[in-house]
Amino acid sequence: MSETMKHTEEMNNIKIWLMAGAITYDKAKEMAAPHLAAMNEKAQEIAKKYGIKPRKITFAGFMR
Repeated sequence: MSETMKHTEEMNNIKIWLMAGAITYDKAKEMAAPHLAAMNEKAQEIAKKYGIKPRKITFAGFMR
């Protein structure tokens, strides 16, 4: 499993916990920060490789 898939899986777990009410929004945002940073860093690398603007992933956008 790739590193990006691991981050995505963990973000999905955070989303489930948030929807179930097991954690608060602020706690979920705090838990997701390192995963979002890693995913956005990878997006930056890919965008630079192809000479395009990266599409950043936000917490609110991922939780939709």
